[in-house]
Order: sequence, then structure tokens, then C-alpha cells
Amino acid sequence: MNSAIEAQLSLSADFPSPPGVATHIIALARDPEVDMPKVAMAISLDSALTMKILRIANSPLYAQRRRIETLRQALVVLGLNATLTLALSFSLVKSLRGGKFNGLDYSLYWRRSLLAGTAARALADAMHQPRAEEYFLAGLLQDVGMLALDRVMPEIYRGDGSASNGAHTAIQQHERKILATDHAAIGARAMRTWKLPEFLCRAIGNSHAIDLGGTPDPALMLDRCVALSGPIADLFLSESTPRPIAETALAVERGVGLDRIAFGQILATIGSIIPETEAIFDARLLGAQNAESLLDQARDVLMLRGRQVMRDVDQFKAAAASAGPRETREPGRTGGIGRDVLAGVQDRPHLEQFLALEFEGCLRQGAPLSLAFGDLDQFKRINDSFGQQAGDRILQKVARVLRENTRESDLIAGCGGEKFVVVLPATDAGTARRICERIVLALNQSPHDGGTSPARVTISVGCATHDAGAPFASVDAFVTAADRALQTARSLGRNRTVCFDPQSTQAMARA
Repeated sequence: MNSAIEAQLSLSADFPSPPGVATHIIALARDPEVDMPKVAMAISLDSALTMKILRIANSPLYAQRRRIETLRQALVVLGLNATLTLALSFSLVKSLRGGKFNGLDYSLYWRRSLLAGTAARALADAMHQPRAEEYFLAGLLQDVGMLALDRVMPEIYRGDGSASNGAHTAIQQHERKILATDHAAIGARAMRTWKLPEFLCRAIGNSHAIDLGGTPDPALMLDRCVALSGPIADLFLSESTPRPIAETALAVERGVGLDRIAFGQILATIGSIIPETEAIFDARLLGAQNAESLLDQARDVLMLRGRQVMRDVDQFKAAAASAGPRETREPGRTGGIGRDVLAGVQDRPHLEQFLALEFEGCLRQGAPLSLAFGDLDQFKRINDSFGQQAGDRILQKVARVLRENTRESDLIAGCGGEKFVVVLPATDAGTARRICERIVLALNQSPHDGGTSPARVTISVGCATHDAGAPFASVDAFVTAADRALQTARSLGRNRTVCFDPQSTQAMARA
């Protein structure tokens, strides 16, 4: 970095020092003998800070059944560490927002900072990390170096250059081109002068530098979550369509091991927290319409309508495009119905790839996986008696019933002729049974198609669940279990759901 600029940053009187309350809180956080009375006394010196602590203790984040009326009660609910971290967040924001600004888009800066803090906390909660408030604070302060640069070099964020209001990566590249460093490194240095804990300074400094590939190091989980929180915040702030939701989901999966379903839940959590964050920090983050637009797009992208885009976006899309439509009928049968006719029903190669990836990831994420095999009862007889067109209409009706009675997160695939498969991610045995029974009932109650076939179509379903309590040794064992359950449903008279016996599952897992 230019030595003159470095000297300016070190000596700048414009960049605020932490206020007295924040300084006291930092000192308390370093005191191994700190106790509740000391913390309560420090916070009570600032009435606005006291009200914010009370408000957050009563917020949905902590889900208290009775209202918290006193600061001492709030400390009991939040705990000492969380209270100190939250109090520090509130007081630092108050101090930093009070300064002047030059070329920086001040409103956008604070909206992104608060959204990034919220995203870092949501990631921590999803991964069951302790001290989620520290994730919030690190996410909130990750771009504080931009405030320092804006005061020392007013021109750096001015004008119509790529860094004025552009993408955050463009801002970082603009800084590096001019300074040979970026605001993350500068922010970490500033926070060290404030004597913030080193783990927070490190996370701020790594917010644009940490490698999100490879096996996550538990010691760097805070750093990874902070590095991911900025791109997640940008999803909420973006006004472009489509947003890079799939790419961000893939970065989250590679960075911290949370799959696309968990990522969709994180986006929904952030959306639900935004009103409370706005109220506590007295800031307008984004309109409800923008948040709703993001969540609508996320449902389309993350809930598996694109099936192949989540694990490796480019590879899966290229494979699907080059393969073209495949038929879902058995090989050799003429006039088979393709995916263009059975809309929403995937082919067998996509099924096998998707199932293998889900099987590999479900226990690693602590989530169950269920698999259902469905076989149309007496379909061959109906098809032979009334002809292929009648059979095609039946298959179309069944595909429609399956789509209407499963969730967007479920994958439906044709498996040759009258057989269908449904993969149910993050679904336990009880939920899977209810979904399968709903399919059987819906097909029973669906109207006749008319045409030449007077037959009412029914379906037999077999289901198996792979989870920590009853894991399968392999995908093949899992598939065999679901198929055995289907055979049992047939032998019991068809038109029913049978779930694989968990005791048999455990026996197979040990085999």
C-alpha cells in the first residue's frame, strides 16, 4: 500500500474512535472475572442501548414465553457473552453512522452491512454454532475499512467508475488497483486499534481473502460465514433478474457444507428477521416486495425445479443440454412419452445422479432422505386392452397427480413404463408416509380421463428412509429397501402404501 495513504489512515482524525460505552464493553469482554452486575451497570449508562437490549431479548430470535421487563432479566436470557457482543454492535453502529461521508453511497453501505450481519448470524444458527452474536458483529463490521478509506481518500468511491455503486467485487478490485490492498485489510487494522478481539479482526481481514474450497476448518468457521455473508446480502439488494442464487448456494455448500435446501431456509430466515433488524437499528434495509421477489426466485432455483444446477451448476446444465430430452418409457417400446410430455418428471440418468448426491450428503448434513417407488396397478392390462393412447393419458394423469401432491423440493422421475420414483430430501419416515398416502388417495379420487379407457387407475407405493437412526450401507441397499416395500404393497392387495421396516433397515446397514 502507498506509504502516504497508510500514514493518512493511521493518523486520520475523521475516523471515529469507539465511544466510551463501547470501550468499556470491550474491556469487560476481556475481563475473565466479569459478572452480570458489572455488565448491567455499563449498559444502563446508555438508556438507548438498554432499550435495544430489552427489545432484542423479547424478539423472535430468543422466543421467550414471557415478556422481559428488566435489564437483569435480559442478561439472564441472552447470557453474558451475547449481551456484551450485542451491546458492542449497537454502540459501534451508533458511532460509525454518526460520521461524515464523501463519495461512498452511505445508505447502500449500511443496508449491506446490516444484511451481511444478519446473514452471518443465520449461517451460524443453521450450523448450530455457539456465540451467533459474534458472527453478526463480524459480518456487520466486515466493510468498516470502506468508511476509513472514504474519509482519507474521498475520490476513491466518487464518480461513475466501477467502484462507485457497483458490485462489491468491483469495489475490491478498484481498491487493489489503486492501493495494492483492500478495505478488508484496512478494516482489520482499524479494529485492532480499537482493541477488538483478534478473532473478529481476523474474520474482517479474511472477508474477501479466505479460500472457500476444501474441507471446512472448524477454527475458521466464523471467517467462512463472514466471507459468505456479503454475497448473500447482495442477493437481497440486487434488483437484477435473475439473481445469482444458484452460484451463491453452491459457494455456501462448498464453503460451510450446507446444502441448497438449508440455504433456502437461511434465505427465508433472513427475510423473517429483516423487520426486527430494521426496528432495532432504525434503518430501512429493503422493501417487502424486493425480499418477496428474492424468495420467489429462490423457491424456483433452490427447490429443485432445475434439479441439476445445485451441486455443480455449469456441469449439470451442460450435461442436460447435450443429452437432450430422454424418454421415460422402457427401451424398445415405440411411441414412448418423453420429458416434454411428462412435464416435471425427470429421466432415469438424472434420478440416479441426484439420488447418489443426496445419499452422500444427507447424513453429513444431519438430515434424513426418503425414497418412494410407485407402480401403477394393472397398467399393462389397461394399456393392452385400450391401446397406447389410453396408456399415455393415464401416465400423464399420474404425473400430474404426483406433481400436485409432492413438494417443490421433491424430485419425480419416470423409471420405465408404469413405474415412478419420488426422492424426498430432508424428509423423515413419518412425513414420507403421509406424502405417499396422499398420492395413493389422490389417484383414487382423480376423475376418469374419458376417451376409450373406463378404468380407474390406482397405484402401489413402497417407501424407505435413510437417516442416522436407520442408515443404509449404500445407495443400492436403499433402493432395494424401497423396492421390497413396493413388492410388499403389491402382495397385500395393491392400492396402498407400505414403508420399509426400520429393523430390517438396520440389519441391512450392518450387513
